[in-house]
Amino acid sequence: MRKVINLSDERKTKMELLKRQSRRKNLVKEINFMNLTEEPFLDIEDNDLFCKNVFSLLNTRENKIQLQGDSYKEHIQKSIQLLNDTIDNIEVIPKQGRLLFFRENEIEAVLVNVNEVFSHLNEIIELTKFSVGYGDFILVAEDFNFGLCIERTEYFYELSVWGLS
Repeated sequence: MRKVINLSDERKTKMELLKRQSRRKNLVKEINFMNLTEEPFLDIEDNDLFCKNVFSLLNTRENKIQLQGDSYKEHIQKSIQLLNDTIDNIEVIPKQGRLLFFRENEIEAVLVNVNEVFSHLNEIIELTKFSVGYGDFILVAEDFNFGLCIERTEYFYELSVWGLS
């Protein structure tokens, strides 16, 4: 009878960390059309806390605009159109923000140049998987002073914008 040797918790943790770092490197390669800062990621624990805070904040937001179509594809099309319209009407574009990328294992809050997000919106919508109904579109200031977010709900999408004029 063979004995199965379990990895120690410490080694498992180290392996998970290395896998996540690898996934982060791949994400950076995917967004190579943007000029990212030297270190666009938060520490993993800080990243997870930041994302949790984003969703807590979004849960408390009122005056969200509901976007509804006859199908999820129409939800997405209406959302992208409203996103473009909203961006076109922003007079003072903030310098930086964190854009959330939804992945199978985690959500990464990547520090980005907001102007570049707007000028590469179609690519961003593809990469965040928003275009296929997988992820939300969430761009927020590190201090939450502004946000441009489209969240998916069961029956419609919700746009929430604050701090942008």
